[in-house]
Amino acid sequence: MSLTEIGHPNQYPGMRGNEEADRPVFQFLLVKLASRCNINCTYCYWFRDAEVYKKPAVFTKDAEDAFCKRLEEHINEYGLEEFLIIYHGGEPLLFPKHRFITLQKKLDAIEERTGCMLSRGVSTNAMLIDEEWAKILKDHDISVSVSIDGPAEIHDKYRLDMKGKGTHAQTLAGVENLRRVGIEPGFISVCNPDTDPEVLLRYVVDELGVKNFDILPPDATHEDNPPPIHDYCIKLFDVWYDDYAKKDVRISTLDAMIQGLIGEPSGADTIGLGPIETVTLMTDGTMEPLDVLRIIGDGSTKTDINVFDQPIQDVQNDLRWRTASEASMELCDTCKACEYFDCCGGGHLAQRWSNEKQYDNPSVYCESWKKIFDHIWKRLSPTLVLGQRVEIAEEPGNGNEHSGGNPAEHPSA
Repeated sequence: MSLTEIGHPNQYPGMRGNEEADRPVFQFLLVKLASRCNINCTYCYWFRDAEVYKKPAVFTKDAEDAFCKRLEEHINEYGLEEFLIIYHGGEPLLFPKHRFITLQKKLDAIEERTGCMLSRGVSTNAMLIDEEWAKILKDHDISVSVSIDGPAEIHDKYRLDMKGKGTHAQTLAGVENLRRVGIEPGFISVCNPDTDPEVLLRYVVDELGVKNFDILPPDATHEDNPPPIHDYCIKLFDVWYDDYAKKDVRISTLDAMIQGLIGEPSGADTIGLGPIETVTLMTDGTMEPLDVLRIIGDGSTKTDINVFDQPIQDVQNDLRWRTASEASMELCDTCKACEYFDCCGGGHLAQRWSNEKQYDNPSVYCESWKKIFDHIWKRLSPTLVLGQRVEIAEEPGNGNEHSGGNPAEHPSA
């Protein structure tokens, strides 16, 4: 699951520095409402760390109360005007409905007392979204991001239920329930390099009617030796650029790469130079670094910081959280010497890991990223014009202006 289509924390307008500690004042939390899942995706990072099984199945009532107390203290201490909460899992909608409603009411009360806007979103496989869940999400203004990997013949190879059966039909049923109440969810797909990206793109845009979504590489470390992704991503870019950019279709990772190439911040953790400052709140109330780092293995994100005993800001003093944050900006020598240093930023932090050198590596997809950047630049550079802002001009030979324009003007949602 991903934050895509809900709002990446690096883009959140309220993020600002804490001068005393030279660390950010946190204005975003990834809240794990459930540590278990109702499906068994073949590529999932979450259960590669056995510590997950030691956590409560759902967010405990005690942890919920402590979180709400700490959140209000945090908002008041730093005078925050906005704060982003993403509900995550596992599968977050395994959390009981009545408790979810109660939690929203508690947060609404904090919003009223502090004047701080608490934006909320959920990242889900949508299989549990019945009419009641859809109404609850609508009533409480919860943004929704749904994971779907394409049409059934692709999705059902990798996103399986506990009996090994595909989940595509159940996901679509959940999406339809959301749309019936007026919620248009965001969509996130994980690419499989053995498949045709054009099939996925045409399915999401032409059949699902979606114009803003994302397609991400599989999470992997150097210990996994994943297949290269450049052929897939180059074709994805070409089909998007030739057929869909002029229709205002946006793919967040492509936007981030283009923004990096023209000197704009990517605003993404998948690609682009920028700090990783995510705080993950676990079901037992402990606070950890970015959850995807669990792909490294057992205990890789474990900390002793929790909302019962410490303020939210104290997680910045934890060694594991600090190591991840610093590593996101301290790139290896290979990256520092690369012409794509700024726009690639070493790729996703988790994808730089090896047991031998830890984070001191380029991305496991490094060679692929370079080929993808090369290709995108060769296609874009003849169309760039210099003005007050960098804009993508008409593609030579087709006489049609790409109505998507400057990716910086259409930030990833």
